[in-house]
Amino acid sequence: MFLFEQPSIWFLLLGVLVPVLWWRWSIARRRATVPCSTTSLLARVPRSWVVRTRWIIPALRTIAVVSLIVCLARPLRADQQTRVHADAVAIEMVVDRSGSMQALDFVRNGQNVTRLEAVKAVVADFILGVDEMPGRENDLVGLVTFASYPDSNSPMTFDHRHLIEALKQVRVAYEQEGALTAIGDGLALAVSRLTSLQDRADIRSDDDIKSRIIILLTDGEETAGDITAMKAAEMAAAFNIKIYTIGAGTTGIVPVLGQNARGQQVVQRMETTLDEETLREIAVMTDGQYFRATDTESLQSIYQRINELETTEIIERQYEQYADMSVDSVRFGGFTFPPLLVIPLIALLLEVLLAGTRYRRLP
Repeated sequence: MFLFEQPSIWFLLLGVLVPVLWWRWSIARRRATVPCSTTSLLARVPRSWVVRTRWIIPALRTIAVVSLIVCLARPLRADQQTRVHADAVAIEMVVDRSGSMQALDFVRNGQNVTRLEAVKAVVADFILGVDEMPGRENDLVGLVTFASYPDSNSPMTFDHRHLIEALKQVRVAYEQEGALTAIGDGLALAVSRLTSLQDRADIRSDDDIKSRIIILLTDGEETAGDITAMKAAEMAAAFNIKIYTIGAGTTGIVPVLGQNARGQQVVQRMETTLDEETLREIAVMTDGQYFRATDTESLQSIYQRINELETTEIIERQYEQYADMSVDSVRFGGFTFPPLLVIPLIALLLEVLLAGTRYRRLP
């Protein structure tokens, strides 16, 4: 959108008056000073291209004057832009990677996959967005995994691609590194990460963070750790951190992907149990909810439900950004044009150059 600044727009009247007065003055100068009865003989004299194009000099001066008047009127280009502000949700994903997460009771794309692989795929969809889930583009997301010990795999970040790459590297813990289930330690580490946001210079927790939540997924019961799951839930409740708990997988005897003495992968049978009572208590204590996922479809629907419960408030504000075309370069139609003041400058320089050389006139 183009417009002129008020009240400078009145300078445009000069764009009409000055050229008219100047042309009248230049015509008056063309009157012959030596009377002649006829100029028919002179008309027969061949005219060079310089004579034919002498109109260039007054044309350049006219361009310079008119463009200077336009610059005095302060032409402006207004670009309407939209600024989006999002009150983000801080989400700490807490994922179990104990030995039982190798159970092959989930199906993805028609093939049996381990619980961990199914969870990784659904969590990635939840964060990045797919089909009916829009993703968490404006939210701060972190990743904590746990077996016998908790690990902070990714700090709280808006760089979700980096987080997903860290998620892809998560593997089930084997016996030699501790394959038990320390739910409380994993939750406590997540609480610590969420409460430390106020110390980050790039985040003003009071203004930018709408709420803080933990999404805990586990397929078993607590068998290790220094902090109990209920104690960690109390810590979360004290800081107004909501915990959504997900119990994954079936219980009883299930096929589990393991290794034999030669290091080869084999399918074994294992009995798995799930402490649903504790997961429910954790959710109730922190004003969250408990969900049960026995297959990939139910797991997807759970994350979709959490996505609906924890919405991000997005505020759009429109504003106008003005560029003074006289002194600022303007981008239009994919091209960048120089300031308008360049036009009279070039026109005047060309007039002086041509009038003093090829179009020079004798008195």
